[in-house]
Amino acid sequence: MADKKNPPPAAPQQQAEPSIQMIAQYVKDLSFENPHAPESLVSGWPAPETTVQITMGQQQLKDNTFECSIHFRVEAKNKQDNRSAFIMELDYGAMVTLHNIPNENIQAVLMIEVPKLIFPFVRETVASTVSKGGYPPLYLTPINFEALYMSEMRRLQAESKKAGKA
Repeated sequence: MADKKNPPPAAPQQQAEPSIQMIAQYVKDLSFENPHAPESLVSGWPAPETTVQITMGQQQLKDNTFECSIHFRVEAKNKQDNRSAFIMELDYGAMVTLHNIPNENIQAVLMIEVPKLIFPFVRETVASTVSKGGYPPLYLTPINFEALYMSEMRRLQAESKKAGKA
């Protein structure tokens, strides 16, 4: 009697893991103003007070390819007379393709995870540019992009509630 061989059991279908594919990173715009140089570079000029403003944006380029951008505005001012030592603006972008990300999570990925990936490059660009302007490098502190995203979502919800009441 011949042995009947059973076919091997079918492998369970695995769902592909969610992933972010970085296509490109780039400086979209970079500006450095040094309005009071060389005066602001010599000793006697007080340590400036530095403010950093951040705005983020994203747009769909095609199907599952997106651009995520971060705009930084850094201004260092003399505390005594409110004159600017320097003003730096940087728009930094990334083009990414998202794989196997549920639609309801795409915005969060673009506003949290992609900025986390490009932030080290933004930080280096800011430090290098400020240094080339004659100042000590300015190393941005790590940013909690998750908290920024949640804050923006709360702001948008409040705006939509106000619009609904109008």
